[in-house]
Amino acid sequence: LVSSLRPHAGRGLLGAALSMAAYGLVLWAQTRAPLAPVAALRESSIIVGALIGAFFFKERFGASRLLAAAVMAAGIGLMLHVG
Repeated sequence: LVSSLRPHAGRGLLGAALSMAAYGLVLWAQTRAPLAPVAALRESSIIVGALIGAFFFKERFGASRLLAAAVMAAGIGLMLHVG
């Protein structure tokens, strides 16, 4: 197992460090700004991730993902409007 993972260890550790840094930035932003805009920005990253998957990794972005993205966008709009 270790020999299979060794070639990918650097990239995996970099991904883990970036993920921890992103989460730390979210926590920091939540202490500095109102929660609703920070939460809305955080949720919008899911849509961006789906678009990256579609454009760079040629994943399908069919009707179900389009509907999910529209529902998320509506939810983000509600968080920003109400919050």
